[in-house]
Amino acid sequence: MNEIVIIDEELCTACGACVELCPQKILYIDEQKNVCCVTDETQCDKRRGCEDVCPTEAIKIH
Repeated sequence: MNEIVIIDEELCTACGACVELCPQKILYIDEQKNVCCVTDETQCDKRRGCEDVCPTEAIKIH
C-alpha cells in the first residue's frame, strides 16, 4: 500500500500545529517518540492544510 501521509520524524518537532488543524482528526503526537503520527491515513482528505501549517515542512501528502 502506498503511503498517503508521510511524516519526516527527523524534521518533526511535535509542535502539534497539524494535529490542531486536521479536520479528519487522524494526526496525533506520540508522546514517547515526540513526533506526529497518523492513525488512519486512508481518512486523509488530501487538502494539504497540514503541509501548509507545518513550520519545518515535516509532513507531505501524496
